[in-house]
Amino acid sequence: MTTVSKEDNQHIRPKQRNKYRRLGFTWAEIKKIDRAVGRGQTTLILKTTAGEVTLTLPPRWR
Repeated sequence: MTTVSKEDNQHIRPKQRNKYRRLGFTWAEIKKIDRAVGRGQTTLILKTTAGEVTLTLPPRWR
């Protein structure tokens, strides 16, 4: 039997996740975006190598 952690819940659609990956975000940053959507946040500021990026987040999927 496999246990599922709270971190494994997905709050954004796979299509949106792939969009962020094509834009150059790392998987760690995509997980942060996913967690923020799950908490109900509407914007998120990520610190990347290119500087700070402000994202407007999509609504929660599940």
